[in-house]
Amino acid sequence: MVAKEPKDDLKELDVSGLREYKLLKPVTINGVEFKNLTLDFDSLTGADLEDLASIRGSIPNDGSTSEYSKTYLANVAARAAKINVNELRGFSAPDYTAITMLAYGFLTQGLGQFAPQ
Repeated sequence: MVAKEPKDDLKELDVSGLREYKLLKPVTINGVEFKNLTLDFDSLTGADLEDLASIRGSIPNDGSTSEYSKTYLANVAARAAKINVNELRGFSAPDYTAITMLAYGFLTQGLGQFAPQ
């Protein structure tokens, strides 16, 4: 078994952090109807993620990492969308799930390239 060499230049990874999500069910926030939600994951920093991880309920009680916590992912997505997480919780279940999965995908992309082959 040969270990896969890590890439020297992380810019080779597709880490585009701007996502445009078309809502299945439009929502109204502060009197404005949204049919799409823009998530700017590139605007987030490590400090943002640490702050979000400190929110009660973000860290699972089962010992798994926060990247598997729906609460944590919702907070990350809301921060990237520049909306309050309580507004995000009011989205339809399919939209909420898709948006939190976008956050999960962004946070975990590229991890496989460092795994032994």
